[in-house]
Amino acid sequence: MKVLEFDEKKGILRLYLEDEDDLWTLQTILKKGDKVIARTSRDVGLGNESRRISMVIELIVEYTEFQSFTTRLRIHGVVTDAPEKYSLKGSHHTINLDVGNEILVIKEKWTKQALQRIYKQAEKRTKILVALVDFDEYIIAIPMNQGIRILSESTLESLSKNSEGVIEDNANKISKEIESYFNEYKPDAVIVAGPGPFKDIVKSKLQGMRVYTDSVSSATRSGLNEILRRDIIDQVMRDYEISKGIRKLEDALANMSKDTGLVTYGLEEIEKAAELGAVETLLVIEDDIPSDEVQKIMESVENKRGEVIIVPKDSPIYFQLRNFGGLVALLRFRLD
Repeated sequence: MKVLEFDEKKGILRLYLEDEDDLWTLQTILKKGDKVIARTSRDVGLGNESRRISMVIELIVEYTEFQSFTTRLRIHGVVTDAPEKYSLKGSHHTINLDVGNEILVIKEKWTKQALQRIYKQAEKRTKILVALVDFDEYIIAIPMNQGIRILSESTLESLSKNSEGVIEDNANKISKEIESYFNEYKPDAVIVAGPGPFKDIVKSKLQGMRVYTDSVSSATRSGLNEILRRDIIDQVMRDYEISKGIRKLEDALANMSKDTGLVTYGLEEIEKAAELGAVETLLVIEDDIPSDEVQKIMESVENKRGEVIIVPKDSPIYFQLRNFGGLVALLRFRLD
């Protein structure tokens, strides 16, 4: 994401969207009543026929839709400005925003928390490709802000009498897939992990990329969740929220089991803690972000130097967090 212009007095932010994580981040800060200006297209009646015309319109936002791991954000609302000859003011319209598009977002007031999220997304971040491999199966994935994207998942030819030949063929197959995804997604690093020595064979075939290795119990989705908890992830993807969110929830659960009084959950309890400056880390599921109450809590936490971690729907901890009402806070001090 590139921030092309920000006029604080007018509340106008102009953005260039570079990838699907940019679209997801934008969706988390757009609220009902915001205005957006972007290029779109619409069927317009011209005499006895209808044609799809490209134009720039201003829209007051009603709601947004984003399908994870796609390159399109749909912004639904009412047209407040458009070329007069098409008489579109007051009509409903949907802007389909894609990677490579520009957009102006206009808010009556930009919160510190919303701006921090935008500028954080605009910073250079590390991208990482994860390949979990074993002699008979493998899975390749890429962690993204919106969750873990599974790129490939398959079984391999079973070992036989000619085990060495099969192992070599399987290693070549996986390394070629990794190279293909490396060229497509251009990550800064690759992690190759697995339960045995096969990962080292695969690593030896990867050239021209930074490759880290680690051990996991299996080359499966369970192993993928396991690797996200490891220190190696922090080495190569320091600013991705997924790994951090998992660890923070584990800390919260550990505090609950020990009854330390340093964790709380639920809207009312966290609101009280935030007012007192007690919240060190706030975990919040993305569904709750549009709520005005949650927005105020998030802003209060960050104003008091707390950390807010947004947990996307595809995070391994999403449903656990939702069971706690969508909000869990780790505290600096006890409240009783």
